[in-house]
Amino acid sequence: MSIAMYFAGVGASWRLMAGQLLVSGLAVLSACQDIGRRMHPGAVFWFLIAVAFGISALATAIRSNLPLAPAICVLVLCSEALMTVLWAMKKKSQ
Repeated sequence: MSIAMYFAGVGASWRLMAGQLLVSGLAVLSACQDIGRRMHPGAVFWFLIAVAFGISALATAIRSNLPLAPAICVLVLCSEALMTVLWAMKKKSQ
């Protein structure tokens, strides 16, 4: 395998993972917007979509052996989980 093909493959893997993390982040923003509008079923849906895309990005990062990519995906997943738990606790206390 030539060096150019290796870097093309690594670049494609980073773009794929970054796209999945972008969708995950946008889903979290949609969930936060639904929380503000008191549309809780919609917020649950968007949080689930965010977690699904975060897990997909993590699987892509692990499969492609990208440096630091799994750590980035785990950080995103943990922040999404933390936001979900905080939202659930806030909703329960109201």
